[in-house]
Amino acid sequence: MDTGNNNYIKTILKGNFLPYGQNFPGNVPPTGRFSNGKLVPDFLASALGIKDKVPPFLDPNLSDEELVSGVCFASAGSGWDDLTTMMTRVITADKQIDMFKDYIKRVKGIVGDEKKGMKIINDALVVISAGTNDFGYNFYGVPTRRFQYTVDRMPEDAYSWFTSDGLLPLQMTAKFQNPLDRKCLEDQNSESKAYNDKLSNLINQLQTLLPHSKIVYADIYSPLLDMIQNPKKYSNSTKLPSTILIFGDSTMDTGNNNYINTILKGNHPPYGQNFLGHIPTGRFSDGKLVPDFIASTLQIKEAVPPFLQPNLSDDELLSGVTFASAGSGWDDLTTLATRVIPLSKQIDMFRDYIRRVKRIVGDDQEKTNNIITYCNITNFPSTILIFGDSTVDTGNNNYIKTLAKGNYLPYGQDFPGHIPTGRFSNGKLVPDFIASALGIKAEAVPPFLDPNLSDDQLLSGVSFASGGSGFDDLTTLVSKAIPVSKQIKLFRDYIRRIKGIVGEEKAKKIISGSLVVISAGANDFIFSFYDIPTRRLEFSVGGYQDFLLDRLQSFVKELYELGCRKVIIAGLPPIGCLPIQITLKFENPLYRKCLEDQNSDAQSYNLKLSNLIGQLQPSLPCSRIIFADIYQPLIDMINHPHEYESGIDGNNCYGTGKTMAKTSASSARLRQHHDESAIMRRRQAID
Repeated sequence: MDTGNNNYIKTILKGNFLPYGQNFPGNVPPTGRFSNGKLVPDFLASALGIKDKVPPFLDPNLSDEELVSGVCFASAGSGWDDLTTMMTRVITADKQIDMFKDYIKRVKGIVGDEKKGMKIINDALVVISAGTNDFGYNFYGVPTRRFQYTVDRMPEDAYSWFTSDGLLPLQMTAKFQNPLDRKCLEDQNSESKAYNDKLSNLINQLQTLLPHSKIVYADIYSPLLDMIQNPKKYSNSTKLPSTILIFGDSTMDTGNNNYINTILKGNHPPYGQNFLGHIPTGRFSDGKLVPDFIASTLQIKEAVPPFLQPNLSDDELLSGVTFASAGSGWDDLTTLATRVIPLSKQIDMFRDYIRRVKRIVGDDQEKTNNIITYCNITNFPSTILIFGDSTVDTGNNNYIKTLAKGNYLPYGQDFPGHIPTGRFSNGKLVPDFIASALGIKAEAVPPFLDPNLSDDQLLSGVSFASGGSGFDDLTTLVSKAIPVSKQIKLFRDYIRRIKGIVGEEKAKKIISGSLVVISAGANDFIFSFYDIPTRRLEFSVGGYQDFLLDRLQSFVKELYELGCRKVIIAGLPPIGCLPIQITLKFENPLYRKCLEDQNSDAQSYNLKLSNLIGQLQPSLPCSRIIFADIYQPLIDMINHPHEYESGIDGNNCYGTGKTMAKTSASSARLRQHHDESAIMRRRQAID
């Protein structure tokens, strides 16, 4: 995390010389980062649109703008244990807090207002990464702390990311003098995993003690181990692009309209007031555009130039340009009045670009192809496939014999057209919002059982979910809903149907590129364990959790065998706060409150699910499986209702009456508010 603080202190640990920084953007001298390029903080800041790179706090030339938008206090070689830094003289975690206090004073001085200063701090994203050096230097390498502690009794006051010490070359080199014998130290890896489990549990406990906080555990162990164990997955065949090529309208035009005869220009203030140098560039924005952020995040370049710029260098051409023109569109008629460049003409510019690239690289056809074949730098899914219960059933229960129906008012009262659709909500559901945000569907995800589905609707995705369903087939015995295990049969039928539409090869690509969302489990606990205690005769609560997770794991593996690669799995909500549970427990409405034991069970299930996903993904090559935490945002809405637009109170119900399904009309609006902001954060994770 240290972006250069060690440059400004007396320490032997420096990253300000080659080969450090050799791939850092801008061909600048090594910056003090212990990397060939950017670090995680830089990528995070760039992806969130905060800044291209995070400066070190100790840099004496920091501008006010750089300070207010964030800095790094980290110091390479540091740790939670002050003993770790005695030899290297780097900045301990305690001292970094002192630097942070100084930062707060400086920010308040810049904005000139105590409240504004504290708002900046309150809204800031804080990233913490330490712990490896403590084990590497104080326990394994120099066993000072081993005289005081066993490994499981090391101090646990770290709230950080923690990576595996056994994976670091330092540890392997210290253990194996013969390079041919070098391998990971499994005992140290095992201890890293044990630490991570404790840390994850600690964070769950800690957040409940800190109101209005959001503390997230980031697992870096699993992806790093996967890179080491499966290096071919991360070889040149899947390398990041080195060229970016952009087509479109004003959202993508970085200045082409400057060079054509059109009334649509962005080369005058207030355009560009927040761009580098505070000058208008032709971008229809106060600062950078999406292509610039993408190019920066992928370490291609800081900003994407327009193709029509007459003084483009060879390097600028080879690393990519934009052909976009503000005011453009697919229809040539759109551009008649404004005289901008329609998409059809942008292709002609692209052909000219290819000719120029060939002149630069010569007869090296392979190099030309390597540049051109990376035109599609994004890989967002074009199909969405949904499995689960009422939280994601968009209407399948309309077409089966079941008591669980959502095709009557007040369901659907806020849905487009104000009609009940079978969704157990007053409006749209999470799948609808995801599909819309990713540009997969214009409006909503249809149910697979709808007999009137068009080919286009099938190809862009459907929902197989059924209200009242679960992973346990016993859950649906009374309601006659479609259990998750039977939804896989519907999916097989879906595959056959799309093969009939587009052929086998294209169907395989559609399935492998699709986004799969799974949301189920709450009904299993409600109808098979708590309220109807059938499974309690067989299992403890922990045993039933493991039973459900085993069913879930088998389901995901079956999806994988059928070609699915991108999967989001939702955890459990606060089951003890669902109206059906509260109503059954408290007859007197004055005493209604959440059932903490059931909420605790949901949290422990979610922790197991998160850990399972970390173990499952490495066993399924080329897969991307993401855990979606829905517990925390929902419990935050319940505990702090006034922070959310619609509010929530004890009279809200899920479904019709106080003991119906799980998706309440009023909470659906809250979920929309949360999900629309969460969707954009997930888009990057999906790829």
